[in-house]
Amino acid sequence: MTTEPLYPDQAELQRDFRGSRFVLAAGHFDYFGGAERQSVLLARELMSRYQADVKFIGWGGDGVFADHIRSIGAEPVVFPLHVEQRGLRQKLALLKMAWFLRSEMRPDYLLPFVGPHCKAVGAIWRLTGARFCWWNQRDEGRGIYGTRFEHRLMRTLPAIVSNSWEGHEFLVRKFGLKPEQIRVINNGVVIPEAVDGRAWRRSNGIADDQLVVLMLANLTRFKDHATLLRAFSQVRTADTGKRCQLVFAGRPRDTAEGIKALAFDLGLGGCLRLTGAVRDTNEVLAAADLVVHSSMTEGCPNGALEAMALGKCVLGTDISGMRQALGEQNRERFLAPARDAGRLAELMLQHLECENLRVAAGRENRSRIEREFSVAGMTRQVLLTIRERRLPSR
Repeated sequence: MTTEPLYPDQAELQRDFRGSRFVLAAGHFDYFGGAERQSVLLARELMSRYQADVKFIGWGGDGVFADHIRSIGAEPVVFPLHVEQRGLRQKLALLKMAWFLRSEMRPDYLLPFVGPHCKAVGAIWRLTGARFCWWNQRDEGRGIYGTRFEHRLMRTLPAIVSNSWEGHEFLVRKFGLKPEQIRVINNGVVIPEAVDGRAWRRSNGIADDQLVVLMLANLTRFKDHATLLRAFSQVRTADTGKRCQLVFAGRPRDTAEGIKALAFDLGLGGCLRLTGAVRDTNEVLAAADLVVHSSMTEGCPNGALEAMALGKCVLGTDISGMRQALGEQNRERFLAPARDAGRLAELMLQHLECENLRVAAGRENRSRIEREFSVAGMTRQVLLTIRERRLPSR
């Protein structure tokens, strides 16, 4: 495990936040995605390095997310909020939640993690006795409509943060904010222990001499698996391409059937594997020779960051999230224009045909994660934001 860096102001922040009560708003405890993973990483760091008191409040469920929370020694607390309610019922439910937070959880700092949570908690945070709450933009703007209520939150919440350049630009456009009003805080990524992907290969019938091209992303309309399929069909015409297998690892959602149909039309049925949801992402990433993330628009993709942390060569489409992950200076080396299957195929073949090129790129990627995406660095930026924007102590 790579040792997380220490910062010059670490001791000062530890003194400031030791014993502080953080409540992270989590949504449903049976769903675990990228934002939920980030909340657990932040909570663990707050507890271990800063000796903070951390709890999670969610609207229901008791599943994989709750298990992750308990595994770090934090507590998931359920409040039965029905976020689909409207009008007077919604206002009464939010007031009850405010009273519950104030009387039972007594937060110093409230940290909702995605848009719906920011709306619910942002509406009542001042009634809870907390000194801080933020707007936390975790995607490229899904479910944000520019309503008067959302505009009011942007004006009145102490801080606005985003984990991506894409989310930052969306908020500037949508709400007329000044760029400096929004702080971009990179996701924290754990550098894992050495992982052996050979067992995953064997269990999936992939020979040692075959090359695995992987896209780790749910099969949804927010991704662009179709362009990668078309690029892969061009790769397969080359000698190296005949040794390749394409793996789509992610939950089958709204585009799954279309992907299967396109793969059949392209003659890729025998070399495409759809794994479904993946519990151990490191295992499947370790089995890959090349990771490709094809998407039209999104924030900084966790699938690409996790691959970089494992020292994998990563290619993708030239969107701001991928430039943020790989670095602006690398866009010509590793990124193809969106929907440009021909250019993506060229980049894939270039790297599939040269192992040394892949290894060097993977080494660069791991180093970039250590510098720019550490969990310690993310937590420090969160605490600096809170210290700068919080209300005076009561």
